[in-house]
Amino acid sequence: CEKYDLTLSLGDACRPGSIADATDASQIKELMVLGELTKRAWERNVQVIIEGPGHMAINEIEANMLLQKRLCHGAPFYVLGPLVTDVAPGYDHITSAIGGAIAASYGADFLCYVTPAEHLRLPNLDDMKEGIVAVKIAAHAADIAKGIKGASQWDNEMSKARQELDWEKMFTLALDEEKPRKYRKESTPHHEDSCTMCGKMCSMRNMNKILSGKDINLLREDD
Repeated sequence: CEKYDLTLSLGDACRPGSIADATDASQIKELMVLGELTKRAWERNVQVIIEGPGHMAINEIEANMLLQKRLCHGAPFYVLGPLVTDVAPGYDHITSAIGGAIAASYGADFLCYVTPAEHLRLPNLDDMKEGIVAVKIAAHAADIAKGIKGASQWDNEMSKARQELDWEKMFTLALDEEKPRKYRKESTPHHEDSCTMCGKMCSMRNMNKILSGKDINLLREDD
């Protein structure tokens, strides 16, 4: 590993398989062993990354991230979610994204994506796309929370595009522009500068008109 500059991924075979198992004795004991293996690897100039838990209630995530960093001497930590509830098969890309965002905000270095097919079957391409989008959302949310330079600028640009009702700019800025374009096409609004959620009642549309000096009367058909 040292010769070829490889990084060892130190797995956690005793990771919790449900939120009921999270932070139990076997998980913590294994984490201590992983810390020892980390030091042995570093003594041989071998890089390591530590695998983290896959199921964990929200209120336990912060403590687990801090504990891993202490027991594993600050080694990079990647987490399999964690899934914050066990009752959503078919939606575990969401349960894992919730946990991943929180874990990353408290120090997890890498998020492993989870697909909607988790616990049910092998994922197909659509499942993988949904999982990747979900984990990218989680990672970006954590970057904002940690104050990563430039992270919130993306959101600020989206907010500006929404205020200006610049639909093309919104689609371009979207993390996944295919779905918003599809939704917009499926439900074309009567007023091009709005959407079918609010129509002419769109707050941005009306505020822009007011600020430009136009008279607004929402009772008129043409407004």
